[in-house]
Amino acid sequence: MEIPAFSRSACRIKIKTIFTLIIVKTKRVAYALFIVVLGCIAQNLLGLEQKAFSSGKSKNTGDSVPTLNVYTWVDYLDPEIVSDFENEFHVKVHADFYDIEDAMYSLVQSEPGRYDLVFPSEGTMDAMIQSKLLLKFDGPDIPNLRNLNARFRTIINKWKKYCVPIDWGVTGIAYNAKYVKDTVDSWSIFWDVKYKGHTALVNDPYEVMSVGLKLLGYQLNPQNPNELDATLKILKELKPLLYDECFIAYDEIREKLRNETLWIAQCYNGDAAILNDEDNNIKFVVPKEGTSFWVDVVAIPVGARSKQLAENFINFMLRPEISARQTNYSYYASCNKKAWRFVKKDILKNPYIFIDKRTTNKLEFYKILPPDVQKKFNECWATLLSK
Repeated sequence: MEIPAFSRSACRIKIKTIFTLIIVKTKRVAYALFIVVLGCIAQNLLGLEQKAFSSGKSKNTGDSVPTLNVYTWVDYLDPEIVSDFENEFHVKVHADFYDIEDAMYSLVQSEPGRYDLVFPSEGTMDAMIQSKLLLKFDGPDIPNLRNLNARFRTIINKWKKYCVPIDWGVTGIAYNAKYVKDTVDSWSIFWDVKYKGHTALVNDPYEVMSVGLKLLGYQLNPQNPNELDATLKILKELKPLLYDECFIAYDEIREKLRNETLWIAQCYNGDAAILNDEDNNIKFVVPKEGTSFWVDVVAIPVGARSKQLAENFINFMLRPEISARQTNYSYYASCNKKAWRFVKKDILKNPYIFIDKRTTNKLEFYKILPPDVQKKFNECWATLLSK
């Protein structure tokens, strides 16, 4: 079986760190300041290696306090929500962090039982289910599922109770109006030579390839391998114009937009909204050619030692007030319809966060590709990384 290339792989070896969480109060929200303690990641020759970083495991055996082991995106979960869960349920939450999704996939696959909860995007769910990496959850043990918007409850049915949607977003273009005077409404802006060295794409194979696919008028999920040849051609032409002639991690994109190294970047809408809060020159657009619409979900891996505790955490996250706090922290729209009245008004009205339904209805989810197309996709991605 051809392995889906869902790695957010950079075109060189990247050093990645594990962090200890310290909560710091800021004007906007409490957010995580991370201190390096160990770890690194490397990629394989094809850019398909599923990266993983290691840290000291928290094991339930021998502990007087039950432990929930979580693997989640960097700077995604509100640490105060985690602290409140620990206090209410008299447990300890041990969290490791990743900024490339194949790190999560790899560790779940190679070390069953290491984690009780993981936070995939919907684009990875089909592969995880096919590989039998996830457990079904028990509906009656998560009564707050009823709080989900009907649009997102269908996701539970689609994946047969293997995951629960938490929030949603889109991938688009963030740009700094201080430096970019052109109208930005198309992926074609990345090919404008006057911005050479100040643009970036997220180091995710699907996100990168989607830019070329949509610019050429193709669907996000190609069905014809020939479409990928044409896409590869224009992306190879683009690569020398990018910052460092490379693809970079989403959190690095955020920082380089913040320090004005980047003027234009492929970006997640929540990150762009945070940056816009800090600097009104940072704008965000959904390109007219289209882009990806995605949902972040929470799932329980096979071998989880604390399934009941994991379900308790999911149910806790689905409380309206807690879901709202998560949106206020992450700047991603909650899938919980009952949470919206608790979301800060400026966030609820922010068009970068709660993108209108007319726009999102035109966007596409990533899907598993036919085997011949997936094989071609992987080859194109490997070629793109090697040049």
